[in-house]
Amino acid sequence: MQAKGKLTMSKKKQLDLPGIKGPGVAPKRIPEIDKKADQYIRERDKRCEMTPREIAAKGKLIDAIHKHKDEIGADKNGEIVYRYDDVVITLKPGKELLKVRSLGDESEE
Repeated sequence: MQAKGKLTMSKKKQLDLPGIKGPGVAPKRIPEIDKKADQYIRERDKRCEMTPREIAAKGKLIDAIHKHKDEIGADKNGEIVYRYDDVVITLKPGKELLKVRSLGDESEE
């Protein structure tokens, strides 16, 4: 998890107590899974660090759309649609749902 802009790394590995074995006593250790989990955690934490910057950029885009709403216009439902190159930006009223997609790309944000 992330705390105040700092990356959190996985906890230091705790060693099993010597001589204690058996089902339910010591967790199974699979080094391959441990390694892949650590890699995933590092990548996830990098992505989470980017989230505040993405939110700020999204807010600035919404503000710019509102600033130029009269130039762009809105449809009868109040949606503002702006196009440039292969990008379509749609701002829906109410809770202000912003969708930005490339015409060649089916993903939406």
